[in-house]
Amino acid sequence: MNDKIIALVDGSAYAASVCEHAGWLAARSGMPVELLHVLGRRSPAPSQDLSGTIRLGARSALLDELASLDEQRARLASAQGRALLEDARNLTLGAGAARVETRLEQGDLIAHATGKAAGPALIVIGKRGEAADFAADHPGSNLERVVRAAKVPVLVAARAFPPHRQRDAGL
Repeated sequence: MNDKIIALVDGSAYAASVCEHAGWLAARSGMPVELLHVLGRRSPAPSQDLSGTIRLGARSALLDELASLDEQRARLASAQGRALLEDARNLTLGAGAARVETRLEQGDLIAHATGKAAGPALIVIGKRGEAADFAADHPGSNLERVVRAAKVPVLVAARAFPPHRQRDAGL
């Protein structure tokens, strides 16, 4: 097993707290932090049969345009993920981590966070994700999935990291 902390980051209000908790833990344990952002599986757009509503030849042009738009969306999501990871890296270093790596993946969050290749000693995840305001009374669905699949301790970060004097008072 690797001795590293995996911090799961997204664009939610909890992401900064996840980075600060991971940096705080890394500073005290000497472990490196791996920041992981997973682009979700791409769900295909609902298919519609437009063949009777558009003239011959226009359908292939429309499909080409839709494919081009899909490619642009994928590039933008990847660029946004890289920018998010760079910001998260700076936050984690600022919170005390000495070594921080970033990883951008596509597919299933659980497989990338808890799989054998990940090999963490600890996972840090926010209490809720990007849809945090949608169901404010419930923990995020990814939180439950990660906790159930993890074979290592999982630290659940609240929306805000406690102030410095409070967090070190109990140590």
